[in-house]
Amino acid sequence: MGRERARTFADRLPPVLPREEPDIAHLPDEMADILYPGRRPRPFRVAIEFEPFEGPEAARALELARRSHLYRERQEDDRLLHHAAFETGQASALRALFQLVGARPGTEVLVDGKRVPYATELWLPLFWLFVREGD
Repeated sequence: MGRERARTFADRLPPVLPREEPDIAHLPDEMADILYPGRRPRPFRVAIEFEPFEGPEAARALELARRSHLYRERQEDDRLLHHAAFETGQASALRALFQLVGARPGTEVLVDGKRVPYATELWLPLFWLFVREGD
């Protein structure tokens, strides 16, 4: 029997870079999903973005938003936005925050970091299935 031959030219080349990084912790989630799909599982998140406002509920809304592990303030054009993303274990905080800011103009609901159709009408009620009794 003869020697087995390499199938492609690329298989014959010596490795210049390793095909896979041993540690991908330094990569952002989106980049890790593109380069190594399925290697780093991410939890499902729903986020609320809202503009600062005045009123009796403003302090409570900000306090609920800051409960999120992924809370941040960001500037979009000429307006400031509060961005709070919640995982399934924080569904009750998300519901309480949405009850305060959901009807306000400029409030956006993001599903896994993206604007999707029917986020408010469909995805939020589905996410609220994770609200536990007594929360």
